[in-house]
Parts: sequence; C-alpha cells; structure tokens
Amino acid sequence: MQMFVALLLVAAASAAPQFEPQFTSPIQPFQPEVRIVSQRFDQDQIGNYEYGYQQDNGQQAQEVGRVAPGSQPETGTLEQQGSYEYIGDDGNTYRVDYTANEGGFQPQAAHLPVAPAQIPEYAQLRQEHPELFWAENAVNLGQTQFI
Repeated sequence: MQMFVALLLVAAASAAPQFEPQFTSPIQPFQPEVRIVSQRFDQDQIGNYEYGYQQDNGQQAQEVGRVAPGSQPETGTLEQQGSYEYIGDDGNTYRVDYTANEGGFQPQAAHLPVAPAQIPEYAQLRQEHPELFWAENAVNLGQTQFI
C-alpha cells in the first residue's frame, strides 16, 4: 500500500505543469545603453543645492533647492525649482518646469492637462459663506494647527 501511495505521489508530481520563471525586470532586454553626458551637484552648509544631468538619449534634468530656516530649531522649508526633458515614444521632446514647496508639486508644461476654471457657483458660495472655507483661510494665514 505504501508503495502504491508513493507511486501515486510521483505520478502526480510529474503530471503537474512545469512553470518557467518569467522575466520580471522593468528593464527590457535589448534596450540601448544610456550614457551620462554631463552631471553636476553642489550643496552648501545650510542645505541649498543645485544639480543637473544630461544623457545621450536626450533626457535631462536640473533643479535648485533653497532652504528657508524656521522660527524654531530643526524647522524650516525647502523650495525646489527645476525642469526635466525627455523624448517621448512619438519622437517629440517634452519639457516640464516645476516648483515644489509648501503648496505641493506644481508642474507646468504645454502637454499637461489644464485644470478647469472654477465654476461661478463655487466662487459665489465662497463669497457668501466664508465660514465654510475655514480650513483654506487658516492655511492662507499660516494658522494651521494639527491636533
């Protein structure tokens, strides 16, 4: 009986589908090697920096970061301004200029969608009932507090 069970297990194992490992790398095979044409990075003692690079495939980026110290130790803000450029699958060169600060990441480019204009009803509601927009008003006045 034990021999029968062992043979049954061997038969089941050999009948199971055999899977080959899938290629899961995000880098596709046979892609041309990309070389860095130029790069730079400079930083001062308080954290201000500038960096940039250019690759031989047309991709490039540059950024400047400026630190503004806060009123308390170990506080402050960092404002970043920069741009990046790349060649799309359609052969066109795309450029994005951006600012990143307390207001978030703010990209600007001709190929990016534009947010719709504010609807008149919303502007009227804001004017007639400012108490509904207390959170926005507190942020604009720098009075935001987290509990």
